Amino acid sequence: MVDQTRGSQDRARYSSVGGTAGSGLRRGPTAIPPSGAQPGPVEICEPEVGEVRTPPYDAAAIERTAEVFKALAASSRLRILLVLTQGEASVTEIVDETGLSQPLVSQHLKQLRSLHLVDVDRVGREAIYSFKDAHVSHILIDALDHALEHPEDD
Repeated sequence: MVDQTRGSQDRARYSSVGGTAGSGLRRGPTAIPPSGAQPGPVEICEPEVGEVRTPPYDAAAIERTAEVFKALAASSRLRILLVLTQGEASVTEIVDETGLSQPLVSQHLKQLRSLHLVDVDRVGREAIYSFKDAHVSHILIDALDHALEHPEDD
């Protein structure tokens, strides 16, 4: 089994493979090949639950993670984040895409910023929002894919 400790090196080596959620991990080469040498084949694996070792997390990290999931529990915030999976958007564009009121969108964006989920860049008087990093967008898309795979029985 491949050692999959977390860290910036491993996040760079492992990226999701194209396709649907749960389609596995792509492991890139762990060493830089000598000049002129071709990299080896890409290893594809689909770890089962319990196969990937998780490092110990402190109580503060667990609490921050719970706050992220609380933020994702609101359908309005999920709709806002789903707009941002398509790229940067202004408050006006988010309002137009979601159908939510401008004050409500602004309130949710403030909370998402406080959790470091989205960034804002100011262009004149306009605020342009984007995902701070790709982790949460992957969680969102994977959760939506999961929901589509297991629709509620009517």
